[in-house]
Amino acid sequence: MSTPGEMSREMETVNRALEEVRILLTGLDQVDRARELRRPANSPLRTLVEQAEDSAGRVTRYLRAQPRP
Repeated sequence: MSTPGEMSREMETVNRALEEVRILLTGLDQVDRARELRRPANSPLRTLVEQAEDSAGRVTRYLRAQPRP
């Protein structure tokens, strides 16, 4: 069975992946808006990734707060 420390390290990988995806989606959103000459806006996928980042961050903080065996 995994320990909270091991799971916390796994969540760090998830956090990094979500951050990279968010950065990529931000750039794609900006390109789309510039091409269409509209105000910048978040795509639904970018919003979902940002929400997932927040959730992953909360899980990571919770795992880090768990007592070590």
